[in-house]
Amino acid sequence: MLYQDDAVSKPRVAIVSLRNVDNHVSRSHGYEFEDIIAEKLDNADIYAPRPGSLWPYLSKVRNRVSYRTKAVRALPTDLNSPSLERDYDILFYSVAQLRDLNVLDAVGNWRKRSNCAICWIQELWNHDFETLGTLVERLNDFDLVICSFADTTDTLRRRLGVPVRYIPWGVDAIAFCPLPNPPRRAIDVLSIGVRHEQTHAALIDHADRTGQYYSYETISGRAGMRDHRAHRHNYIGQLKRSRYFFSYLAKVERTEERGPQTEFGLRYIEGLAVGAVILGTRIENDAFEKHLGWTDSVIPVPYACPDIGATITAMDAQPERLATIRRRNIAQCLSRHDHLYRWQGLLDFAGLAGTPGMDQRKQQLDALIAQAQSEDIHEVGGISSV
Repeated sequence: MLYQDDAVSKPRVAIVSLRNVDNHVSRSHGYEFEDIIAEKLDNADIYAPRPGSLWPYLSKVRNRVSYRTKAVRALPTDLNSPSLERDYDILFYSVAQLRDLNVLDAVGNWRKRSNCAICWIQELWNHDFETLGTLVERLNDFDLVICSFADTTDTLRRRLGVPVRYIPWGVDAIAFCPLPNPPRRAIDVLSIGVRHEQTHAALIDHADRTGQYYSYETISGRAGMRDHRAHRHNYIGQLKRSRYFFSYLAKVERTEERGPQTEFGLRYIEGLAVGAVILGTRIENDAFEKHLGWTDSVIPVPYACPDIGATITAMDAQPERLATIRRRNIAQCLSRHDHLYRWQGLLDFAGLAGTPGMDQRKQQLDALIAQAQSEDIHEVGGISSV
């Protein structure tokens, strides 16, 4: 691999991060990506504005105004953020919602100091365009816009004057991989987030009758993180110890938000990366087939599934199939969905060479892929060795 002469000696990447502004659990994977870029893949400076006491009020005002006029940029933010210290080859900004673009006003010189500015949008539905107004136009300030929703990507291409690409989320596949020291899969079934009450009741009944362990959420409301690294570590630990994991199309219950869109979220890739067997929706669209379309990547299960216990019992009776599924899921995610591959695509767009850190990570991934493909993965007494 060829490297730029100064790729290691000085930062060439500026990352604007919302880690001090919003601690909601849904943002943890974005912060994980930022950390991997800065600590493993490249040489980057992270600019993370800190909110003042007026930020909660001013942010609401600025968000409402930003839908109507670009003049919002002149309003105060009450965010303490230094200007970029030097010129950078790439400025990278990952946003969960489009209103996060307003935070950039706290970094006044970000566009002048960046040769190539890239924005990655985590969630944006076509239905949202009815209310976003002029805020969408702010994306034209970037050189590249990435969207993780396939249908929305097509809409953005029609609306914007800059390149727009569809790229699904990635993960720290090395951290998610259960190898080389696989933990015991003590959680038989793991459910995160929304669930259908029929399915949920049937799973509780199945666990009570069989002695299996069904783990599910018992809290509601806004979930904030004390520390995104600790949250991610704990979440990955749960997933690695789970045999079955549920995943359905994004916003499965919130039809008023997603409309006719059928998108898949990060939860699929997270579950697959740990070698869990995914129960849920195998989405029938080109994006899903391209990125997650291998055999048994998802075992189809209806969202409302009162006989889910029978499905699990039938799967448990096929240990060789389960072993193949786990091995394939792990290897596929190591070879397709690590943050390395996402970052390499961004560098290619910017015309930049890779780094020694990226080369080293590729070697780590290749070693784990070889191990996953050769490992004797089997189920023993309802527990998977991997």
